[in-house]
Amino acid sequence: MRAIIVDDELNARLALRGIIEENFPEIEIVAENADVPNAVKSIHSFQPELVFLDIAMPGYSGLELLKFFDENSINFKIIFVTAYTEYAINAFELSAVDYILKPVRIDALQRALSKVNEAKSSESLKVLQSNFDVPQNKKIALNTGDGITFIELQDILYLKADGSYTHFFISNKNKITVSKKIAEFERLEQVSNFMRIHRSHIINLERIQKILKQDGGTVIMDNGDELSISADRKAALLEKFESFRF
Repeated sequence: MRAIIVDDELNARLALRGIIEENFPEIEIVAENADVPNAVKSIHSFQPELVFLDIAMPGYSGLELLKFFDENSINFKIIFVTAYTEYAINAFELSAVDYILKPVRIDALQRALSKVNEAKSSESLKVLQSNFDVPQNKKIALNTGDGITFIELQDILYLKADGSYTHFFISNKNKITVSKKIAEFERLEQVSNFMRIHRSHIINLERIQKILKQDGGTVIMDNGDELSISADRKAALLEKFESFRF
């Protein structure tokens, strides 16, 4: 597999090349670039199957790379290599793109490479760009059995745990099921107006119709579904709406 490394820091490029050459002989580094314009030239010249791409670079951000290509001519995969943490990780995860954090570890690189052959649509990268551009994420990308499904966060009513699966209940009455535990979606609380109110439910606070205090506490969602509130989450949920209560 031919690959190029795009990073404005020389030491970062050398470190990644060293790890790859020592541990992943199936990958051939055919070029290194310190900025996006030269990376575009290398991609046209070497036709790599894989691009290791930094995000924060002078001139053009790594997220702008695809602006230089026609959507139908993108025949390479991207693994983002970044020093970003927390919010950025949420953006990566919710957009269903592959990434590794600096300093690069062999196990993290192995994880990303094992996924690189999975089909990734250019829409995933568009969603990632959007999720970086706005203070709150607008979409989530869900890996389903037949591909990647993109959902507006405002359209999600709530998530329901089902063992190793999670069901997404959508405002158009659809239900989407993904093979991930609900705990993996707690990151929604950090990037948008969601809250885990029970071990089985994460809800969109903007889609609550009513909160009932009796019987331990229940929320009624916009679609009429009634969901229990855990005793240890009730106070925190009510506090969310304290400034709006009259």
